[in-house]
Amino acid sequence: MKVLHVNEHLAHKGGVETYLFGALPRLRERGVVPVVAYGDGDPSLHEPARHVPALGTAGFRAEKQARTQMARVLREETPDLVHIHNVQNVGALQASLAHGPTVITTHDYRWVCPANNFFHERPQAVCERTCGLGCFATTLAKRCVTPRPQYAAYFYRRAKWGIEHADRFARVIAPSSGARAKYEQSGFQDADMAVLPYFCELAPAETPRPLPDPPTITYLGRIAANKGHEYFIEALGKLPSSVQGRMVGSISADVADTLRVLASKHGCAERLDLHGWASRDEVVDLLDRTSVFVFPSLWPETLGIVGLEALSRGVPVVASDLGGVPEWCREDSTGYRVPPKDGAAIAARVERLLADDDRLRAFGARGISLIKERFRPAQHIDRLLRLYQHAQTSHQSASSSRA
Repeated sequence: MKVLHVNEHLAHKGGVETYLFGALPRLRERGVVPVVAYGDGDPSLHEPARHVPALGTAGFRAEKQARTQMARVLREETPDLVHIHNVQNVGALQASLAHGPTVITTHDYRWVCPANNFFHERPQAVCERTCGLGCFATTLAKRCVTPRPQYAAYFYRRAKWGIEHADRFARVIAPSSGARAKYEQSGFQDADMAVLPYFCELAPAETPRPLPDPPTITYLGRIAANKGHEYFIEALGKLPSSVQGRMVGSISADVADTLRVLASKHGCAERLDLHGWASRDEVVDLLDRTSVFVFPSLWPETLGIVGLEALSRGVPVVASDLGGVPEWCREDSTGYRVPPKDGAAIAARVERLLADDDRLRAFGARGISLIKERFRPAQHIDRLLRLYQHAQTSHQSASSSRA
């Protein structure tokens, strides 16, 4: 089976790309020929790869370009199935659906939400509305969709197109039950949706690591408005002076200055260490020196791969109770879930964990077991291949019924 994976980036960018670079070689090992169509990036990272420049460009003109460019790639590659990941415009999807069976993974909410993430930046709140013209008024008051009119109009068109054409996909894959529910509530009721969580690339530890000394909480991820990093710093400020904090991610010199100012405000600047993006080996080392992993996201994450990585090393988690987080943050088992935007609640749960070494070890052991049971690569690829087979069969049945 040849599968054409379509994604804007062929580069080590974020969670979607982390997933792809982990899945592609494993699919090849199972007899699949994975080809990548990408908008920008480095083709040497995966071969074969086909450059489709318009995938990374939003806009009505780019939509036509993407449709034309994708149609050419599809004619030349003749894949048995197309797997859509994240792209900027619908042209690639139109060409793919015209070609044959197409599945799509809902890595974010771009196909039902013009802002991609159901997040209002100004009040820092989750949006509960469905896509409609009211989105434009909402973004003026609460800041969600870009303020640039030409892009806002196109992102609205993209979400409306996704809702209207949901039933044309042979399979829609959501990374969590929470993500599936959000899509179904937003207009994908007639889509053939399946839940397939991401897998954890890090091999799970055999046993939880020795408890770190001094006790340390860690944040790992982008520094962005919807990630809740400020509540991590607020929580650190409320914890005893013996507790250290570590932030790892998209931390430039300017961002570091901003974070230090915020830490000073909360009285914890001397206890906060800042690091840029880390390699896989460095992430393992950082997690092994972490007492509690904090995931303070403010938007309904479709899953949260970094949470899986923490559990794989036996690190308990305290996470915002949103989106796909309940899939891996099991209350009073692998960690605690707290309301978003609540630094005090984060601190209280972290302190509860740090006060009991036996609880820390027990939560860590259950986290490792959960990763082994539900989030291993082989399990994921087995299910993905079955979804591919289902997509081909359903497409053939639909084609026969139309004939």
